[in-house]
Amino acid sequence: MKRNHRNCPGFSLVELLIVISITAIVSSVSIASYIDFNRAQIVNQAAKKIVQDLRMAQSLAANNQKPSSGCGTLNAYMFSINHTTKAYTIIPVCTPAYSGSEIKTGSVSGVSLTGFTSASFKVLRQGVSMTGGNNLTVSGFGKQKVVVVDPGGAIYIQGE
Repeated sequence: MKRNHRNCPGFSLVELLIVISITAIVSSVSIASYIDFNRAQIVNQAAKKIVQDLRMAQSLAANNQKPSSGCGTLNAYMFSINHTTKAYTIIPVCTPAYSGSEIKTGSVSGVSLTGFTSASFKVLRQGVSMTGGNNLTVSGFGKQKVVVVDPGGAIYIQGE
């Protein structure tokens, strides 16, 4: 008995190849977009972490919050960045000189930093002193965010 293949339900080889090709194209575009998004998030998170810690130093100074020991008269809190190691510290600036350890240390990875090297937030909101300008550029993977500390003490990411 002879079978009639024209009435059999199913897909032809050409139809299957077209579907597989479209799926591969859509997947490659999706993966490329995800990688780009992930890289942008690394830069965003590094900038947000720096802003958060700058605000911590600013808050400690604004509240005149002295370390528990090793500080006579509190003058400011300094946020200091090492651009080579991408590490930063928050230390009190005291008279006589502070003899304790850093209040906080932090670092960012996967990005490069250019711009200011330190920001000193004076106690009781008496201003901020910057070394190396008012901006810190966090960049990597062709993306960048600019952290701004303006003379009035506002800390923000440019464009947000």
